[in-house]
Amino acid sequence: MITEPIIKEMHKAIIICLAILLCNGCIMQPQAIAFLNQYESEDFSQFNKASVFIRGVFEKNFVIFVDAPHLIRDSLNAGCYVVMLDRKSYQVIQSHWMTDFDVDADTLKLQQLAQALMKYGIPRLSVDEQENVFVYLKDVESLALVRFANEEEVEKMRIKYDAIEPHYWKRCWKKARGNWYRYKGS
Repeated sequence: MITEPIIKEMHKAIIICLAILLCNGCIMQPQAIAFLNQYESEDFSQFNKASVFIRGVFEKNFVIFVDAPHLIRDSLNAGCYVVMLDRKSYQVIQSHWMTDFDVDADTLKLQQLAQALMKYGIPRLSVDEQENVFVYLKDVESLALVRFANEEEVEKMRIKYDAIEPHYWKRCWKKARGNWYRYKGS
């Protein structure tokens, strides 16, 4: 039989659990804080119009995908460029296109982008045409931080998210520092 004191203790435990869950969305995770502390003012321009991400590990080496259509002279038949980097030195071991077509591109620059990603110790980094920086800390699919190029870009994103669902932006994104915003789910 459940007595009144047990019910009160269960009630307290539920309230504490709910408070912890709510605060978890309000507090920036240590990895996000560390990234911002080190790279808040970083120049990410070398990644403009590119997305670079670690796809996996093969024979103890990193497999990096680079998607940078502006570096490809004929992007119609090209997919991602795949670069395998040595796990310790980040030197290029091998690279190739994910297509059977001949691709005319600046492959040296694509390889350099793969190597540059490793500096940040994150699985994915993307920069769009407006120079907004998208940082993935946990995995290649979980967006964690965005540095918007300016306030106009913040407003565009807010409108885009709120079109999905009213107040979605406010529920999901929180200003971290300057033009940096963090996804509350990360």
